Amino acid sequence: MSPQSPLWIALLLCVFSLTTRVSALYGPSSPVLQLSPSNFKSKVLNSNGVVLVEFFAPWCGHCQALTPVWEKAATVLKGVATIAALDADAHKSLAQEYGIRGFPTIKVFAPGKPPVDYQGARDVKPIAEFAFQQVKALLKDRLNGKTTGGSTEKNEPSASVELNSKNFDELVVKSKDLWIVEFFAPWCGHCKKLAPEWKKAAKNLQGKVKLGHVDCDAEKSLMSRFNVQGFPTILVFGADKDSPSPYEGVRAASAIESFAIEQLESNVSPPEVIELTGPEVMEEKCGSAAICFVAFLPDILDSGAEGRKKYLELLLSVAEKFERSPHRHLCMDSFW
Repeated sequence: MSPQSPLWIALLLCVFSLTTRVSALYGPSSPVLQLSPSNFKSKVLNSNGVVLVEFFAPWCGHCQALTPVWEKAATVLKGVATIAALDADAHKSLAQEYGIRGFPTIKVFAPGKPPVDYQGARDVKPIAEFAFQQVKALLKDRLNGKTTGGSTEKNEPSASVELNSKNFDELVVKSKDLWIVEFFAPWCGHCKKLAPEWKKAAKNLQGKVKLGHVDCDAEKSLMSRFNVQGFPTILVFGADKDSPSPYEGVRAASAIESFAIEQLESNVSPPEVIELTGPEVMEEKCGSAAICFVAFLPDILDSGAEGRKKYLELLLSVAEKFERSPHRHLCMDSFW
């Protein structure tokens, strides 16, 4: 068949028409909010209202059939709930974070709550009714004092330290403390699931092990520096701060806490007795310790050099008993 034949031209036009149809299900004038990794956090995760998100693939026949219904639902629910769509074929990593395995998949996001799947009929009325139920649940939560639609505990400050390229070296690398750091992305579904467990672990480990978190969307340099390739990635910064090791255990607070205590025991510094010469030494050595022991020794003129040596040996032997606990700091107030 000649490339100039009418049949060949008609076939090309047909293919072009089909390609154009499936490459953009929602045009610029569509009432459906079009999502991407760059706006998913602001438009969905940080939204104050209910957002219904369709994860679609342009080549999917069921997605193409849903398009006019989804657009009509967006018009009907305007001002009540947001109707949005994400091209999961173009943004595979984001879709994978939410476990998308088929198209179209519809998930409903409400403030302070994990997303839930919509499994009803794919028609305007049932979609609108389902969205309205979610809005009513949100209003009920707010009337009961739950301003985010979730637990009021989520408004409490986290004990996990927010780390960035400006403070990372000073707080973590130069520190003698054990740090466990979560590298996350705000749009990551697995990170959102980990968040309450991480917050609980950080609170329970205060004074023992330091937990921190890095927003990799904002801190690409730290992400690259520590070769973070997936989210969440949890790294342990022990005695060798330049070579952190990965945490590969269960992502639950109890498991993280148990692991942290085990790491604390294997990353402790040798026991030491420090001369307490002023308040700055007390703050530096005892500020983060659960218990700090202070020994007041006799003047060296009274005990002599040999006596002072015995006192120091006694203190070191006590320090060794607390070597594997957060109570390992000992300070000595001496009168030389």
